[in-house]
Amino acid sequence: MTVNEVSKSGSLALPGDPPEGNYRVVIFGDPEDVTVIKEILTESAGLHPDDAATAARMAPGILPGRFSREVAEAIAAQVDCRGIKAASLPENEIPKLDHAEIVHHARCQKDGLAVLGLRSELERLVPWSDVSLLSLGCVPIETIPRLPAEAAVVVHAAPNPHRASGGAAPHTGIELWLACVRPFAVYRIRHDQMNYEYLDERKTDSATRNFTLFVEDLSQYAPQAYLTPASRAFLRHDHQRHFEFPSVRELRDETTLHLLLMRFVSATTASGKSTVAVQAS
Repeated sequence: MTVNEVSKSGSLALPGDPPEGNYRVVIFGDPEDVTVIKEILTESAGLHPDDAATAARMAPGILPGRFSREVAEAIAAQVDCRGIKAASLPENEIPKLDHAEIVHHARCQKDGLAVLGLRSELERLVPWSDVSLLSLGCVPIETIPRLPAEAAVVVHAAPNPHRASGGAAPHTGIELWLACVRPFAVYRIRHDQMNYEYLDERKTDSATRNFTLFVEDLSQYAPQAYLTPASRAFLRHDHQRHFEFPSVRELRDETTLHLLLMRFVSATTASGKSTVAVQAS
């Protein structure tokens, strides 16, 4: 998935454009007032105000809806003019993480991250220079219903500390989504389903502590890897609310957003344009 250039409108322009109506809009920054996004979607895309308001609340993130290239670029340009980084891109350029490989056994070695199979056989050795992103979050791993329970609709692509609590009592666990290149792949690792034998004498009886040591090792061996805000909060030992997500789906969406942010910044830098530091919260 290679971005060749960034157009003046802020879109990720690629050869071999997909069919009409197959472009998406990604908003990287957190708008102070989502009504600005709503107005842009209403005026530039002709969305019904209610649909535009629902889509606007996805920012920062990938907006719902498919557009023609012209409309998607117009939306991205209007958002960018408001000082909020945005991009339009073909649907087929959005990473699909639904089938990310779940890893239960890995070792941090001097020569790279060893991904092991069920019989501890080496499946892949990822050189540390190929580890590109660490996206971590505390997510529900089991739900115990309470009656009556109401379904909660979550539309944010990033952690929202002000979200309303749903009618369930979740048990939480910490998950890591790790992206690497050459070839591109994304792995999922859950703190309580991981073999930590490589820690040797550092290994403890706490899966959470072992997971923390593992993530610290990853960040030290691969200092060039992009850390999402939630991952940085975890490594700083911040309060759990700073790396908490309502669902695995939202952690996945956060990972996708930051993969796109990495490529947007990389493409902007490669084009020789000055870049502005952007961070999706």
